Amino acid sequence: MIAIRVDTLCGLGHFMRCKWLALALQACGKKVIVIVDKPVPEQLSLELKSNIKALPFAQTQEDDAHNTLKVLSEIQKPVESIIVDSYRFDSEWELEVAKQIPSIVAVDDLERAHSAKLLIDSKWCGDKTGERYASSQYKLLGPDFAMLSPAYQHYTHQERKLNRVMFSLGGGGDWHTVSDWIALLLNMAPEIEIDVILGPMAERVEALTLLANTTSRLQLIRQPPSLVPYYQSCSLFVGALGTSLYELAATNTPALTFSIAANQDNQQNALDDLGHYFHVPELLTRKASEVVALILTLVKQSTRIIKARETAPVKVDGRGAIRVAELVLADDIRSSVTQKTLHSQEENVCQLTAQVQIRQVNDSDVNRYLAARNLPDNTWRMTITSGIDVLGHYQWWFTNSRESFVMESNGKPLLYVWHQTHSIEGQEYLVGGWFAASDEVNFAHAQMVLEWQLCETAAKYPEAIWLAVINKENKFVNLLNQRAGFVSIEHDEKKMRATQQLFPNASLCEFNYVGKEVNT
Repeated sequence: MIAIRVDTLCGLGHFMRCKWLALALQACGKKVIVIVDKPVPEQLSLELKSNIKALPFAQTQEDDAHNTLKVLSEIQKPVESIIVDSYRFDSEWELEVAKQIPSIVAVDDLERAHSAKLLIDSKWCGDKTGERYASSQYKLLGPDFAMLSPAYQHYTHQERKLNRVMFSLGGGGDWHTVSDWIALLLNMAPEIEIDVILGPMAERVEALTLLANTTSRLQLIRQPPSLVPYYQSCSLFVGALGTSLYELAATNTPALTFSIAANQDNQQNALDDLGHYFHVPELLTRKASEVVALILTLVKQSTRIIKARETAPVKVDGRGAIRVAELVLADDIRSSVTQKTLHSQEENVCQLTAQVQIRQVNDSDVNRYLAARNLPDNTWRMTITSGIDVLGHYQWWFTNSRESFVMESNGKPLLYVWHQTHSIEGQEYLVGGWFAASDEVNFAHAQMVLEWQLCETAAKYPEAIWLAVINKENKFVNLLNQRAGFVSIEHDEKKMRATQQLFPNASLCEFNYVGKEVNT
């Protein structure tokens, strides 16, 4: 028999992943008992039948370990292994239980110290995933081990409904703020229809209930047996980033998420690897009008976002519970770490050297582009010196008419470069810029990218004139552009008028105004 000790005092996420693991273990022919803190809703535990036992609350880890062992001794069946999933229990609990049941498997996502024989954490932390839990000898790490419902194994692509938004906060959550978003969304966009998934521990849903009674465009779904049909059919998911991260990845669902618990904070680079590009941890604190405006933009761009998700380097296939069950039961214990999938070479890549290339940016660059633009060493050089807000950036990303490119070295961004044409007083002008994304950028890289850009635009826009404003303190770029043939335009009234129109925040006392004929 396999025992599972799972925390049910801090939401239902822990119970649900352990439930899917229990069912996978049963499918392998093992008897399973699940030990909880308090009974869970019947509709969530039905598949486990009567194999659930509740413990009285214990003040210490040692007391809970003793209570757990007491329950198991009363069953009078040998326990091969015990799996523990709780933020309240760590190495202390494991050492106490191991006095009677040596084979312990720990499930975690907070990188705490453990003494269990096997450690499971499905969290993706980019290239550092395999370095986590250094003190644990055997570990299963990354989204390959995300324990989801069997329904995600059989996910098939189907046509999504236009203008349909799905909201969910997981098993619980406070709906007060999100209710305001939903009311405003329904009011602003008559074409939008909304599905709200309410968990058994949802709080402050009164406003939603009243709103749903006034319109057929809002459906409240309470504790559905599966979320897969809703993920499959919506244009956009909006909600908390818990287990939904892996469910969204498994179904390639466009999403805007936020954090409602500490364990939902993730490094954006790691989320990007999963194709999860729009996560704003503090979204609940933002103005409702800004949030709703972004929701409408993402709904409109859902097809584009799905395409970006499909090429994400880290995949979730819904088989995590099966993998964990098989490895827990295996005779030879071993470690395994999720790996990235390498995709074929991008089209329109310009190879400048053996290590350095330039390619056009795509939607997977959306967050790296912003992070680079907002680096302190870049902002002071700009005509707008303040950092760019993330919500504004996402809006701009889908509406801007720039041609943007990224210079990479061995696949890592070095710098971003862009240009854009404008027609003023019958003349076509080019403006552009670049900003570093790495401390490794040097004068040679900047000169290389500027030469490439001038060559590229000369072929594409042969009649255009380059205009630029350069911070007078930025000796690096002033020298670079001087070498490239840019000269002062301060005595050319027409070019000055155009430049001041294009760069209204660039004062003559702080910036040099320069220009260059494209083919000179």
